[in-house]
Amino acid sequence: MRRLWIGSGLLVFALGACATSPENTQVSTAPAIMTESPYAADFGVLADLAGTRWRGEPGEAEKEHGQPADISEWYWDLGGAVLVNRHVLEDGSYGGITYVQKTRSTDALDYVYITSAGFRTTGSFTLTDDGDWSAYEKLEGLEIIIGVRSTGRIDEDGTLSSVSEFETEDGWIPGHTFVYTRTDLPMPEVIGQLEIE
Repeated sequence: MRRLWIGSGLLVFALGACATSPENTQVSTAPAIMTESPYAADFGVLADLAGTRWRGEPGEAEKEHGQPADISEWYWDLGGAVLVNRHVLEDGSYGGITYVQKTRSTDALDYVYITSAGFRTTGSFTLTDDGDWSAYEKLEGLEIIIGVRSTGRIDEDGTLSSVSEFETEDGWIPGHTFVYTRTDLPMPEVIGQLEIE
């Protein structure tokens, strides 16, 4: 069985912005990458991810089930008020975009994750003093999984690790484990639609 990347174990996102000018009415397909934000302090350690791209290697058990590697990039959008993560599996079968924003009324780092597989999640990050983060998100659009909890951190060796679990009607089951290293690889295009088993 092939596992599906769900949620914010490592939110992987990016937003493609279109640009036009009076002299040139062609649409640009290049994303407008913003790497600094006046609101960075609101995002804690997550702010350090802006302007970076990562390649995530799945855990051994997941590799045995055919889980592809993941490419992820982070950047700011909407004047630095939103941290965006875009990710695409290396084989192009699946991708998702996460938008993280500090909700002023609650001071929570809330997010929405939208996927190429037709489901979405909403959740909140909890940041710790030692640089870890955790998240819980509710999932809409799949019958088999109703929630995801995940943890992540930037390790001392510069890698980024992410572990998730999936909530089902019968309880929690293992999700994904990825270890990410910085990369200059281009972002893959989503070329198919992942079949969810």
